[in-house]
Amino acid sequence: MDINTKKEEFSYAYIYAIASAAGCICQRTTTPLDKLGVDLIITGIAASGLPNFPILYIQVI
Repeated sequence: MDINTKKEEFSYAYIYAIASAAGCICQRTTTPLDKLGVDLIITGIAASGLPNFPILYIQVI
């Protein structure tokens, strides 16, 4: 595994850990979304008073 791939995987792991600690769900995207610049989708768990699930689209650099 080259150094850039290692850095990318470390970035994903770090974001997964932060999202999990915040009580959110983190998913890696498929190729069609990746081509649009979306690498991860973080979805918040519905809390009382929130009408919708918050969704965050992330591009990992």
